[in-house]
Amino acid sequence: MAGMISDYPQAPPRLAPFLASWDYMNEQLLARLEGLTDDELMWEPAPSVLTVRRRPDGTTGTDARGLPPDARVQPPRTLAWSIGHLGSCTLVRADWLVGSHTLDDDDVPWPVTAAEAVDLLESGLSAWRAGLDQMNDADLDTVGRSAYPRGLDPELPLMDTVWWVHKELLEHAAEIWYVRDLYAAALTKP
Repeated sequence: MAGMISDYPQAPPRLAPFLASWDYMNEQLLARLEGLTDDELMWEPAPSVLTVRRRPDGTTGTDARGLPPDARVQPPRTLAWSIGHLGSCTLVRADWLVGSHTLDDDDVPWPVTAAEAVDLLESGLSAWRAGLDQMNDADLDTVGRSAYPRGLDPELPLMDTVWWVHKELLEHAAEIWYVRDLYAAALTKP
């Protein structure tokens, strides 16, 4: 099981709570995805949803890459959308944090199988976490340290971006758990 804040003595003190929470949520989320099937991944919990679709040319795409950061009602998401969004956004942001600064959102195919989805999610979450391990206190204060160009990252201190990406993990993990619960309930409905 993931550790406590005190288990991160090498991390900048204000980053340690995020790392402890990240590691715990990552462990819980991946455990919760055990047994995910392709049908469940693509299950649409409502008549109108955000999802991932295979295009006629064989590539995959989504109805929307992100959602407005406000409280407006949005269509429900399929597991494919929530997992794809979380996996791709962390993978791309990690590249802009410690990688080549070249990975674009369109470079990451959105998965339509359970195995691909879990692989993408694990890759993205691990890449972002590994990038955070390289940060020091000065990095956390550096505006634009995470140079991901399609968000506010170039205008914010890294610590604000860390908070945002952490929020994304919590938000989408909750969605994923809830949709899995709905799917299981729909299967057992009399």
